[in-house]
Amino acid sequence: MAEPECGLRERKKRETRLAIHRAALDLVEESGFDEVTTDQIAARAGVSPRTFFNYFPTKEGAVLGTTPADLEETQEQLAARPPDEPILHSIRAIVLSRLSPASYDQELRAQRRRVLLGEPALGPALVGNTIHTENVLTEVVADRLGLDPRESVRPRVTVATALAAVRACIDHQQHGGAGTIEDAVDEAFALLEAGLA
Repeated sequence: MAEPECGLRERKKRETRLAIHRAALDLVEESGFDEVTTDQIAARAGVSPRTFFNYFPTKEGAVLGTTPADLEETQEQLAARPPDEPILHSIRAIVLSRLSPASYDQELRAQRRRVLLGEPALGPALVGNTIHTENVLTEVVADRLGLDPRESVRPRVTVATALAAVRACIDHQQHGGAGTIEDAVDEAFALLEAGLA
């Protein structure tokens, strides 16, 4: 397949996934999580129910907006960073690429936060998603550091604190924090590297 055609196909996939995610958030915000069906989300997004399930395995997944492909991409990006680069620098670079103005939609993230805070039923899915993400990234970080994650807590602590720092930066921005998201991430990772001294 020609490169431009492949790029167009990937862009269409991202647009479809985003449309489904937005439709799920809108419907849950309007009617409540328990009242919304996957068929309704698919119809609002302008796709078939089958297409919905090609992108998200569950209604919860569509509301959270994360897919196995997202995690796989992050895993690949982390594994591709220079092996001698400090691990927090690698994670910071990936975070900044994900939160760049081109890919970071503050309004969408604020809506997602409202929905998640307002729907306790989504708590288990959110926790499960976070644990799965931490487990996968811990394996990559452990490999990079040459450590066995069953023997050393360092890989898991590194991933958990980095992800917590990112969530804090997003919360900071959503509560009117000064500066840009990039500024917040730079400051947060500098604090982590200094050991919060």
